[in-house]
Amino acid sequence: CQKDQSYFLYTLTQKKLAHLLFPIGDYTKKEVRAMAREMGLPVHDRKESQDICFLAGEKIQDFLKKKIQTRPGKIMDIETQKVLGEHQGLPFYTLGQRQGIGIGGTGPYYVVKLDFEKNILWVTQETNDPKLQGKMLKVGKVNWIADRSPKFPFQCRVKIRYSHLPAEAAIKKVKNNHLLVILKKPQRAITPGQSAVFYSGQELLGGGIIQS
Repeated sequence: CQKDQSYFLYTLTQKKLAHLLFPIGDYTKKEVRAMAREMGLPVHDRKESQDICFLAGEKIQDFLKKKIQTRPGKIMDIETQKVLGEHQGLPFYTLGQRQGIGIGGTGPYYVVKLDFEKNILWVTQETNDPKLQGKMLKVGKVNWIADRSPKFPFQCRVKIRYSHLPAEAAIKKVKNNHLLVILKKPQRAITPGQSAVFYSGQELLGGGIIQS
């Protein structure tokens, strides 16, 4: 389903669900806009938000600068080891990112590694660079919506970010209540800090935070 929002609901529990209603959950966005227009609500023709909605037009970098400390550093080509420019702080970038890196000249470039120890942003010109591909990820801070985990190991589909097409995977439990996710096919830009969300058919099972 286009723009399916279920990815963001994996932290729900049975206690929360007992008090939760989705009054327009069975309507499409087009139908909701039509109802809003009939009711005279001014939001019926408002443009869709393509960013974090609560920022209200503020750039995400400006918002983050108020919350976290950052420091500029080198942008380097991982193949040639050449310095290409200066980044504004590693928290402003994500693996696989192409736009907004701030490198002029020949391109495009893709973020392939964030080295927090040396404060270096590593990039590549290879869109299918093997360093951007992965078949395994470790997931922590796991929540199961049913308040109990499935029987391990089990097969399911997993989304590694909101816009990601769910991928087939095997899920195993490892120490410290972490999960090992073994993907059937390599996926691009598996990013620590993003959520991995598990599905069985149309059912949202739960999810957690990608650790590595």
